[in-house]
Amino acid sequence: MKKLIFILAVTMLAMHLPAQVTQNPGPTLKITTLDSLHLQIVATAVPAFHQAVLETSTNLVDWTFISTNTAPLVGGITNIVQTTNTLTFYRVYLP
Repeated sequence: MKKLIFILAVTMLAMHLPAQVTQNPGPTLKITTLDSLHLQIVATAVPAFHQAVLETSTNLVDWTFISTNTAPLVGGITNIVQTTNTLTFYRVYLP
């Protein structure tokens, strides 16, 4: 009985909460290994003819600029970077 009441309460709550709609979630990164020395980083969801900045970090605090590219009309922005032996994070943002 408790399970039924809990499910009913969650269902009623979910039906009354407004849906959050995001117009532009922003750019995303897809990282693939090309070989033992290189990664391909593709930034997608960048509006056409807008700039996107790619940065790297080893600690999520200090970020280092890699490149700024302008998105084409169709497709994403592709960068090839050399891999390292350390843990590396990447991010992309629209300035």
